[in-house]
Amino acid sequence: MNWAVLRREWGAVTFVLTVIAGMIVVPVALYFANQGPGPVTLPNLNTSSSARASAVHSPSPSPSPSHSPSPSASPTP
Repeated sequence: MNWAVLRREWGAVTFVLTVIAGMIVVPVALYFANQGPGPVTLPNLNTSSSARASAVHSPSPSPSPSHSPSPSASPTP
């Protein structure tokens, strides 16, 4: 093995070693993460749909008061 290549390309060698370590560590971590003391519990999901449950209720906009021009005092001559 040529050590000069490793010294010159240390970034590439580090990347390759990191990828190889990840290929080992990630599956092992996923395996142990799925090992639990008991059975897997699923959440109680209601999959039935109804028009009342799926309707979107938004408040209706209230009518804004109309502004009439206020009478202006006309200058007297």
